[in-house]
Amino acid sequence: MKKLSIFLALQGLCLLAMAQPQPPADPLQALLPPAHQVQDVVLRSPATRAALAQRDGQLRRADITESGPAEFTARLSQQNRHVSDPAERYSETQLSLERPVRWWGKAGLDADQAGASRTSARLAYADAIHETSRELLQLWVEALRAGMRQDNAQTNLTLAQELDRLAATRLRLGEISQLDASLAQAELQRAQAALDQARGAQSAAVARLTRTYPGITLAQPPLPDPAWLQTRLEALPTLPELRQQYLERNHQLNLWRSEAARLRLLAQRTDRDQWPDPTLGIYTANERAGAERVIGVSISVPISGKVRQNHALAAAADAQTAEDRVQQLEQSLGADIEARYNSLQHLARAAISVDTAALTQQLAAEKSRRAYTLGEHTMTELIQNRRLAAEQLTSARLAQLEVLEGLALIELDLHRIWDFDE
Repeated sequence: MKKLSIFLALQGLCLLAMAQPQPPADPLQALLPPAHQVQDVVLRSPATRAALAQRDGQLRRADITESGPAEFTARLSQQNRHVSDPAERYSETQLSLERPVRWWGKAGLDADQAGASRTSARLAYADAIHETSRELLQLWVEALRAGMRQDNAQTNLTLAQELDRLAATRLRLGEISQLDASLAQAELQRAQAALDQARGAQSAAVARLTRTYPGITLAQPPLPDPAWLQTRLEALPTLPELRQQYLERNHQLNLWRSEAARLRLLAQRTDRDQWPDPTLGIYTANERAGAERVIGVSISVPISGKVRQNHALAAAADAQTAEDRVQQLEQSLGADIEARYNSLQHLARAAISVDTAALTQQLAAEKSRRAYTLGEHTMTELIQNRRLAAEQLTSARLAQLEVLEGLALIELDLHRIWDFDE
């Protein structure tokens, strides 16, 4: 009985824990497509598959660099020897096997260069996945933006239809003039045209998304509270930390660094080529119809000239160029992330202000509607106030979406979301 009581108590505690409210999902994650869906679509995209094939090819070329291009060379010579005194004729054969060898530490440099090539290959593939993910994110947000414009246009059309019905009723009652009724009808026609344009833009945006990335299911999630944006931005690292993390995790910069290191190794290897590699061989020969047998070794060394020296100088210049470009890219990316961070802070504050203005304008439009029914506002004033309210609401939602897009791109660049490109 005691065990049963303990079991029931534990079961009750489990049910109580399950009944507790779960923490709300991150609104940013709710705005984006599911990560597993994104991963499947991105990895199946032609750009990613091409990058994968390119990576595999570069890995094979790295193996070639490490093993070296030297091959064994077999030589077979057959000759006839004629002796006049005494008159004799002999068949003679010579067989040799030769192979160049890498001396002066060139094999180690080739192995290091192959390792750098493999690193570049993997970074290039990861960068392709990351850039594909960024493109998908931007197309997704563009489709959301077009959907918001369509929803707002539909709302404006509904309001215009309501206003047109109200104007027609009041015209029949003789409370307004034909001019006011015509203005209401013109506003309805304008709203219908705006909706048609918004539908066209939304269809185009969805087509670009779904045709470029088949398998993505578009949704229209609700936007979070504008005040959440500022709180979410405060969760980001400080600007110096953000800049450091961004530069450390940027695939393009790391790829350029790897390529610069590879070119520096190539310059060292080319400089070492001023010391030519010898070709070693072994040979055997049968002379005088086998009466004499010869066995020996051979060595040949190219005599280098200005060509090898010029190749070394050119390779060193290429390596220096790559290193300078890495520094230039690092400065450019650092300035870019700093500008994006500062701009996002201002955009978040602006989005909150625009949202407050939209609420105020909506209240003003509602007051204008009541004033119109009482004959205190003209049709022109009512239409103008409603149009301003609709524009403010659209601006507020688009401003919030712009902040969310910028935040999502930063989170993506920091590998906090959709981190499957490693």
